[in-house]
Amino acid sequence: MLLSACAHHSKSGAPAEPKQEQSSHPSVSPAPIQPAFNPSGLLEFVDDFSNLSPEAQKKELAGVLHEISTNSSDVRQKVRAAIIYSIPGSKLRDPLKAQPLLDELAREKQLSKEESAIVSILRDNSTEIIRLGQRLREEQRRADDNQQKANALQQKLDELKQIERTMMQKSLRDPNRSK
Repeated sequence: MLLSACAHHSKSGAPAEPKQEQSSHPSVSPAPIQPAFNPSGLLEFVDDFSNLSPEAQKKELAGVLHEISTNSSDVRQKVRAAIIYSIPGSKLRDPLKAQPLLDELAREKQLSKEESAIVSILRDNSTEIIRLGQRLREEQRRADDNQQKANALQQKLDELKQIERTMMQKSLRDPNRSK
């Protein structure tokens, strides 16, 4: 939901950047000068990645990780890896892998305000998911402990019922013997 708000903001709030025209010389291609990448392209990546099949998502992640291993200072690929590990539409979602990348990117000086905002949203979301996961595990552990206690109490109750039945049977037998 927050990403769609960012997408809406970038479409309506930011003026469209003019496209660079291709040089008439085919051997010379102007390199775009951008600190990192276009945030609307980032949002398009989020949308496109979410719609990929699980196999295609794995291939995309492998390509991104390869690019990072080739060039460890490639901020764009690190953001893509963080997105892959943190967005809800990802079959490869892993907040524990996303968190260090997002922490590193939060300290990155090359990111624009919009890019920093997206990274911050993903980072906060990842942190919250990790926190909720820990809380869920704690609650599950408490529930398991309570279930074990309940089982132990049920076993004691069953044993007491068995003792009561045994005593009732003995008391029924004793009056017959005394007559």
